[in-house]
Amino acid sequence: MNCRSRVVLLLAISMSPAALLSAQTQVQHVKVLGSGQAIEVEIQSSGAVVPQSQMITGPNRIIVDFPGALPAPQLRTLNVNRGALKSIRSGLFSSNPPVTRVVLDLTEPQSYQIFSVRNVVMLKVGPVKTTESKMTGPTQALVSSPVAPATPPNPPLEVAYENGLLRIHTERATLAQVLFEVQRQTGAEIPIPAGSESEEIAVELGPAPAREVLATLLNGSRYNFIFVGNTRGRNLQKAILSVR
Repeated sequence: MNCRSRVVLLLAISMSPAALLSAQTQVQHVKVLGSGQAIEVEIQSSGAVVPQSQMITGPNRIIVDFPGALPAPQLRTLNVNRGALKSIRSGLFSSNPPVTRVVLDLTEPQSYQIFSVRNVVMLKVGPVKTTESKMTGPTQALVSSPVAPATPPNPPLEVAYENGLLRIHTERATLAQVLFEVQRQTGAEIPIPAGSESEEIAVELGPAPAREVLATLLNGSRYNFIFVGNTRGRNLQKAILSVR
């Protein structure tokens, strides 16, 4: 072993846990913004991280995972109690590989939009309304703007689920809207990938078993997917999505 290798090895051995933590990307701050019932949650990290999010019922909560990031020591549970948002919890969900999880505890299911700009992630949380006006630009969540004229209602979206059979009809809804409604109708855990709020789709699928309809919906998309549930029946418990 040459001198340079010995120096590198000694430095690696001598690094304290605190030094190792500081060298890793960290989720540093969680803040609640907005006014009144309009709720915005800002999550800041020390480096750019691609978040993964999902809305889960029973109990109602929005989960945002930060792969490859550790929670900073200063993160604490925030008691909010504003609108449908009760509290925000943050912590280490997985250590190998590291994943920091931020959980928004809710009193009732909520729709949400998630925007990511460099090392800042912004969530806009609001009631489940199919005609609510949506923001379309990834940076608009971070900038205040004058009140704009009323926009037309969102394109029609119909999702029906009965006896394990799922039907989806939409002319131009976003993938995020479709996945959220499928999640709400089926009760399955389905993550809403960042960026899917700007992906418009037009489909007529089903009625067919839920996993077959979702597979057809996602085939050819930029997402890999795995379904968890009873493969012999029509039960769908969870969908795992990742960007190709």
